[in-house]
Amino acid sequence: MQYHCARCHHVFTAPAGKDGDGGELHCPRCKAEAGLEPAHKVSRSMMLFAALLAGAVVASAVGGVLSLSAGVG
Repeated sequence: MQYHCARCHHVFTAPAGKDGDGGELHCPRCKAEAGLEPAHKVSRSMMLFAALLAGAVVASAVGGVLSLSAGVG
């Protein structure tokens, strides 16, 4: 299972609940034991929002290039 450390934002893999040798689960980078959350896939709504933002950026860039090439502004 993958976990995400809230302190250093490191994603690491460990067995569910324990680190394999009976100890408590902790981040291998910063050794934090609190704030470890199971990593989840990005939700569909978040991916659609990112696509909408990317489309807006592309439309703005294309509009800017077209206005410069037409001599407007």
